[in-house]
Amino acid sequence: MTAKHPPEFAWKDGHLIAWDDCTVHVRSQAGFFGANVFEGVRGYWSDDREQLYLFRMDTHFERLALSMKVMRLEVGYTADDMLAGVIETIRANGFREHLQCNVVAHFGLNLDQDPLYPTSNTGVHITAIRFPRSPKTEAGIHACIPSWRRISDSTVPPRVKVGANYQNSRLAANEARINGYDMPIILNERGTIAEGPGSCLFMLREGRLHTPAVTDGILESITRDTLIVFARDILGIEVVERSIDRTELYAADEVLMCGSIAEVTPVISVDRLPVGRGTVGPVATALRDLYFRALIGDLPGYEHWLTPVYDAAALRRTA
Repeated sequence: MTAKHPPEFAWKDGHLIAWDDCTVHVRSQAGFFGANVFEGVRGYWSDDREQLYLFRMDTHFERLALSMKVMRLEVGYTADDMLAGVIETIRANGFREHLQCNVVAHFGLNLDQDPLYPTSNTGVHITAIRFPRSPKTEAGIHACIPSWRRISDSTVPPRVKVGANYQNSRLAANEARINGYDMPIILNERGTIAEGPGSCLFMLREGRLHTPAVTDGILESITRDTLIVFARDILGIEVVERSIDRTELYAADEVLMCGSIAEVTPVISVDRLPVGRGTVGPVATALRDLYFRALIGDLPGYEHWLTPVYDAAALRRTA
């Protein structure tokens, strides 16, 4: 997708509409305060199967329900309604490539009360765009520890995917880029590792895979959970969920970041110090390859995580 060639269709409040018509008012709580919760979903096209798969949709909608519960946001659509909206949007645009889709539930206008007070005027919109895989999943990235700290459960809980939360990520990411790094690894309020701006962290040290606990100021990541399953059940690697100090990353054999957009991205240096040998390591490579296979139905035993988008008739229409 480019600015000149966006997708043709989006979905808003139960209806497929033109891309340019998928808007919210600037005075809505969503537009003014970032009062929305969302899920970022990836879709993957398989040439071999001529099918596009969505990954772990049940878990995505469970997390969206939690975010809405915490924010006291109620919408008139079930998870099944929204899943149908995702599939309808993708089919209408005829995607036959990797994509990224956002399902967003939001607060609308509230003219009669305090603008921060939850309003019954709510909505849902769904958009999808073409999203090719980043070459950084192969080459690795250079990360840093920024000066910004991660928000916490006692301020704005990071386990809730609220749009406004990501201004914290923006500050850290901008600092990292200005200083010549690919990504920040953000510390929590206690000074231990939290996560990246949109990704969770794993560290390999002395044969065990370590990842910050869900109480360390992180999003309860679906990709993180997926890699824990693969590491334990397929690779036979012990996974430890615990707090991680900054300097442990300097002593690590491997570090990787993971998330729906980051997928599985190895970290080859932190603060300009090499991680291990300063190259992509074997465990990151193995986890990345397992993950990529699972996304398109090539990993036996994990097909239940996939939702196919097209039926045979729909595929004929988009061919």
